[in-house]
Amino acid sequence: MKKLLLVIFTLFLGSSLLAQDCSDLFISEYVEGSGNNKAVELYNPTNVTVDLSDYKLVRYSNGGFQGYDVGLTGSIEPKGTFVVVLDKRDPNGVDLEQPVDSALQEKADLFLCPVYSVNRMMYFNGNDAVTLEKVTGEIIDIFGQIGGGMLSDDNGWGDLNDTTITYNSGGNPTTYTIQNYIVGPLFWLSWSKDNTLIRKFEIEQGVTANPDPYFEVFQQWDSIPSNTFDSLGFHKCNCGTLGMNENISLATISFYPNPVTNGAFIIESDKAIISIEVVNLLGKVIYRQQFETLTESYKFNLDNNLKGVFLVRIKLDSGESQTKKLIFN
Repeated sequence: MKKLLLVIFTLFLGSSLLAQDCSDLFISEYVEGSGNNKAVELYNPTNVTVDLSDYKLVRYSNGGFQGYDVGLTGSIEPKGTFVVVLDKRDPNGVDLEQPVDSALQEKADLFLCPVYSVNRMMYFNGNDAVTLEKVTGEIIDIFGQIGGGMLSDDNGWGDLNDTTITYNSGGNPTTYTIQNYIVGPLFWLSWSKDNTLIRKFEIEQGVTANPDPYFEVFQQWDSIPSNTFDSLGFHKCNCGTLGMNENISLATISFYPNPVTNGAFIIESDKAIISIEVVNLLGKVIYRQQFETLTESYKFNLDNNLKGVFLVRIKLDSGESQTKKLIFN
């Protein structure tokens, strides 16, 4: 029966292979860190704002076919990102309720699933498939593999296959053969557990068919260390650079001087600013300022040794955000 369900599911997914490059949202970053540090970043490669109420995130746990879904709210600007984080913000939380890292909280556009027994979508732990779907059930993107032999004791997917590993287990030499890229008990070889994964630059659309015969994580994803959050909020790919949107704007924001000399410049906006980030072209945040009191202007005095092109992202009290290029001489 399980094989029959997989065949039906694969045929259903195969029918949705009509998406064109850069034509719909896809998952651009996957965060499975320590404790409750879990997040999914979505990227909008199109030239229009996308209403997220038409989409949902779904978790398929431990090789199962039953989906646990949660609806989304908000919108994503053209070439922009949207970060969904597990809703664990109580500073007094312990054990399974421990709070999400403050640096990850700062990156969130939406917190979801505070109570596991109510909605368990955001509680993925490396051996679960995560999908982005339309509310109608159409698959837009898949991280992992739905079904595929994953078990609850397995630690996710890695980059080795048909490989036998000998390791020390409780003082006893033990061997394990990795099959279908599922690392089993070899947690230190897992890419999808205790890691942050970023979609490769050349990926321009989501995976709409269940991977067959297995999920090869390294084909579309790059792995960076656990609890790395600096790259959230921006994405760089062939569809557009790091969520940069300079042509569609409601607010008027000015930067001067540009180019910048000696690290000093001013930002002025006709709408209240709530936060500013300066990011290099690798996506690393080099400066972040959050305003407790709203302001419409801010003077920077950054490192006068900065050289080259950087991106400045401004979030406004109106909900709008803009990203501008800034040249440091």
